[in-house]
Amino acid sequence: MRTKIASGKLWLVALILLSGLFLTSQVMAYDTRAQVTAPAIVNASSATVHAQADAQATIVDVVSVNQVVTLIGRNADASWVYVRTPNNILGWMRPQVLTYTINLFDLTAVSTTPVATVTPGAATATPTPISFANFSGVVNTGALNIRSGPGVQYNVIAAVYFGDVVTLLGRNGDATWLYIQTASAVRGWVNARYITPNVAITSLPVVDSSVSTPVPGIPTSTPVGPTATPTPVGPTAVPNTATINTASLNIRSGPGVGYVRVSTIDSGQLVWLLGRNLDTTWVQVAKADNVQGWVNGRYLVTTSSLTNLPVTSQSGTGTVVAGNLNVRSTPGIGGSVVTVASYGSAAVLLGRTSDNAWLYIRASDGKEGWVNAGYISTTLNVNLLPSLAGPVPGQPIAPAPPVAQPPVNPGNTASLRACPNLTCQITGTVYSGLAVTATGRTADNTWVYVVLSNGQEGWIQAQFVALGVPITTLPVKQ
Repeated sequence: MRTKIASGKLWLVALILLSGLFLTSQVMAYDTRAQVTAPAIVNASSATVHAQADAQATIVDVVSVNQVVTLIGRNADASWVYVRTPNNILGWMRPQVLTYTINLFDLTAVSTTPVATVTPGAATATPTPISFANFSGVVNTGALNIRSGPGVQYNVIAAVYFGDVVTLLGRNGDATWLYIQTASAVRGWVNARYITPNVAITSLPVVDSSVSTPVPGIPTSTPVGPTATPTPVGPTAVPNTATINTASLNIRSGPGVGYVRVSTIDSGQLVWLLGRNLDTTWVQVAKADNVQGWVNGRYLVTTSSLTNLPVTSQSGTGTVVAGNLNVRSTPGIGGSVVTVASYGSAAVLLGRTSDNAWLYIRASDGKEGWVNAGYISTTLNVNLLPSLAGPVPGQPIAPAPPVAQPPVNPGNTASLRACPNLTCQITGTVYSGLAVTATGRTADNTWVYVVLSNGQEGWIQAQFVALGVPITTLPVKQ
């Protein structure tokens, strides 16, 4: 009987040892996995970073909208993520306040348990920082030039883009430029202000591109032009991001309502800014899911000027100010009618005749053709459009669209309203002497619908508007 009990104990000990070996092997396999990191963008006006994965835990940092943090871990159910902030602080954030493109479960699970018993009143312990094989940084601007040396006088050899992760290899003496390596193994210099690092820049080794002895493993760069390093002025980069300020915004295949809708995006969502058309009325954007297209610029909120974006479409926008405007196959009244554009409809301006008398447009139904320029209202300098044809002999120039000068009275300002009634919401203010385009009226002629040069629209009392044409010639707008 004793022999059987002892034998059972031996089997139990063996089972425990095997289980321990299995668990150890699992831990070892876990620890040797490649560390996954990824950038994320804050999509809330401000977001708190906590010492633990708990909303009641100590706040260790606060990050603002559009700032980039580095995702480096998660808790068991990915309801919290472990991040490194732009201030190089580690902590926990809720993923709901972040925009990211990875599966959070690809991040390493990090223990949220304090390493020691917390004394009442003392700060809670943060998780043990995760070690990195290389120092890294995240590009925080739209497009960043990589140069052959630490200064704008060096050749551009490549570029990286917003959200890209680069390896930090070194810096120049005053830490204004970083020597980096891209995911495709390209090495070069970038302006430090456009990189969000995961370490203090001053902790990186100094790499002097002018020394004759190459740094091991790092190629030396030959400067082009003067050798003196000017004050860094930053790369030729575009603004970062913008948020949507309307309920649901159409993303179109081109810069205008005549282009097909490819997607939609909701209020508060983040987009990357890629380019603009000639008059900056339409902006080329990319969503977090990499869908790209064009949106109306008035519905974007950004801290940067949209006019700094590169022009990626040689077009502008205008509004039809004739009752029914014939769109023709060739410039001049001899061209066949392709379509008819209605009063007040939008037109994408694609080209012009050399004398600017006729414009080549894309109408709101998507069809393209020529229209008399006098019946298109636009703030664009049409000379920026490509000249597609010579002047049309003997063609009369259409009269200019009706222009109002509101308000002539009362005082210095008048209110724009959302509907033709004094109880309606005020949507803007116009000033005495400001030129606007009148596009409609009420049936009793007491209110006029106007469009400002910045695209703002609304109703104003007719008594405060000096029209260049009889008010009855304007269409009744419901």
